[in-house]
Amino acid sequence: MSLPLPKDGRDLVTSFDGTAIAPVYEKDGSGTPLVVANAVGTNLTVWRPTLSAMRVARPLVSWDLRGQHGSGPPASDRRDASAHAQDGIAVLDHYGIEPFALVAWSSGARIAAQIAHEHPDRVRSLVLVCGGTGRGVTRALRHLEVMSLLPSVVGVAKHFSAYLGGAFRTVTRRPELAGLVRQSGMIGPTADIPVLVEMLKDMASMDMRELLASYEAVAGDAAPELLGTIQAPTLLVAGERDQFTPLRVMQDMARAIPGAELEVYDEATHYLPIEFPDRLAHDLQRWLGNTSG
Repeated sequence: MSLPLPKDGRDLVTSFDGTAIAPVYEKDGSGTPLVVANAVGTNLTVWRPTLSAMRVARPLVSWDLRGQHGSGPPASDRRDASAHAQDGIAVLDHYGIEPFALVAWSSGARIAAQIAHEHPDRVRSLVLVCGGTGRGVTRALRHLEVMSLLPSVVGVAKHFSAYLGGAFRTVTRRPELAGLVRQSGMIGPTADIPVLVEMLKDMASMDMRELLASYEAVAGDAAPELLGTIQAPTLLVAGERDQFTPLRVMQDMARAIPGAELEVYDEATHYLPIEFPDRLAHDLQRWLGNTSG
């Protein structure tokens, strides 16, 4: 599958509140279009190894989240998951795409769940990789999950975004960045380090306050009640060693989504798409082939 990435000069799509959204649309292939809901701060870079490994090409659609990469800043104060979902639907409507298969990783799963909830008639199948429906303080206290406090921490950190952004950019410019990533323990030994480094550099180039505010709005908007409303056949892919979206979260989701199937990758972390791209490509092809045509 060819994989287009955001480029300057793309035609922008106007969303519900006037925000200019940068779309990605690759028409090659056949069958039900594959739509990627990106995680906050990312674009298709993290999906490149997996999509490149897929042998059966499909039309591919995605979009840069509002205020990030090629999209314009939010025209309103909306940065919540529903706003991002409406942006994605605006892109799909622009290209006249009705039924589609939907995939997402990390915080993109919160956006994808919103789309599946709001448009059950259009989502033919759903794949959520290492992502949930937001984090809340209640879950952090109930299950002692420190990472569930992350949106609250980010909400405080955004007030120091100028300092944090400068420090982040300094780190990503260091020639030993790849080695630092390897030594951090945040990824598995099979990870595609150049892809992760590219993703980090892309994030460092963005407005840090906008990035943190968007993450707070999306990941902090816990909506577990959406899971029971999802009608599309759903595959959940979890990493055994994922510290950001613990396996317990994905297991709870599998019980809450009607008929959902859970696939657990041993030794995988939160960065599963760049650690096991061939296996994920195989699982995607199997699931999409069986559920969406």
